[in-house]
Amino acid sequence: MQYLKRNTKFSILAFLIIVFSITISISTFTKTEVYFSVYDNPQKEIIKNINQSQDFINIAMYAFPPLAQKIITLRDSLSGGFKEPKDLLQLPELTNIDWEEWEEEGIIIIVN
Repeated sequence: MQYLKRNTKFSILAFLIIVFSITISISTFTKTEVYFSVYDNPQKEIIKNINQSQDFINIAMYAFPPLAQKIITLRDSLSGGFKEPKDLLQLPELTNIDWEEWEEEGIIIIVN
């Protein structure tokens, strides 16, 4: 009986070590890039990564679909689209407070 208890403990311990090892090895295969600094102007690098990968675009689109759809609808309703970035403030979801916070954080909106 003592043998079974000890054997079970070792089996559980071995299983947990294997699961932990697999988890760590899987995480080393994934590539993650995070850009936090607003002072180093990571805008070019972010745009380059978005242009290179459809996955990044899908993730961005799924993060804010209701707001994104309203922005597209507003753009289509304006003749010629957005002329100035502040045209986005026509949406009730975006306010001057949002705009001021973005400016404080160094977020730049460019209309092409």
